[in-house]
Amino acid sequence: MPTTVKIRKISLIKLRRKHFPLFYKWWNDPALGRLTSGVKEKMTETKVAEVLEKHLLNKRGKDFIITVDQKPAGHVLIQKKKRKKYFEIYIAIGEKSYWNKGVGTLSMRRACSWFFRHYPNEGAIELEVLVGNSRAIRCYEKIGFEKIR
Repeated sequence: MPTTVKIRKISLIKLRRKHFPLFYKWWNDPALGRLTSGVKEKMTETKVAEVLEKHLLNKRGKDFIITVDQKPAGHVLIQKKKRKKYFEIYIAIGEKSYWNKGVGTLSMRRACSWFFRHYPNEGAIELEVLVGNSRAIRCYEKIGFEKIR
């Protein structure tokens, strides 16, 4: 029987070290990997921590944990690309109980809103999505992203 989830409040909070175990779980989930990176090799806790420590030190980006009713549900990263004139956004809803509930769409709206408030003169945000990730594509189109290639 499917689980019913009632969503009351979605927030974006700053990434902290206490969140690292979530990423170990999320980044090693084969279903999520097929939708996001396509990477199939398992990451160790040490490797996850190394990657995320770099995120914490990154001056070109901002990492958020998506919370639903104060429970972690996913991750959003907005960062300036090296030698590029644009920012890139990445999102993953790691907790499957929040898939198909509108959490991704609302979180992307919040993240884009945050970006344009903090970087009003930067112009655009770009993202990449795997062609087979139809839920993500619908989400991005609802928000106003347009295909460029």
